[in-house]
Amino acid sequence: MPPTNERRIYPVVSMTDGVVEKMGWLELGGWRIGIRAPHGGYFYYAHLSSYADLEIGDTVSAGEFLGFMGDTGYGTTEGTCGKFPVHLHLGIYLDINGQEISVNPYFVLKFTEDSRIHYHLETRSAG
Repeated sequence: MPPTNERRIYPVVSMTDGVVEKMGWLELGGWRIGIRAPHGGYFYYAHLSSYADLEIGDTVSAGEFLGFMGDTGYGTTEGTCGKFPVHLHLGIYLDINGQEISVNPYFVLKFTEDSRIHYHLETRSAG
C-alpha cells in the first residue's frame, strides 16, 4: 500500500529478468502484467493504472519500469477503477516438480529491502 491513495504516482518495477508473458485487462486484477523469469518463476503485478511501453514477448530486466500502481479491477467494464484503495497486488509463483506453488511475496520483499531501487520520475502527467 502506498503512503497516499493516488494512482499514477508510484512506479512498479520488475523484480526479475524475464519475458512479458501476459498483459492486459482482467475483471478482478484490472490492468496487469505477468513476467516469466529465466528460472521459470512467474511474477504477477495487478491493479496497475498504466503500463510502460511493453508488449507480450518483450524481454525485461530486474528493476525495469513496468507501469504505475493503481486501483483498477473488480468491474466488468474494462478500465474500472476506484473500487478499492491504490495498491499493488504482487504474486510470485514457482513450478515445483510440475506443480505451481504460490509464494508469499512479503518474505522476498523483506529480504531484498536493503537493495531496493529508488526510482525517481522527473515529470508526470496530470490526470
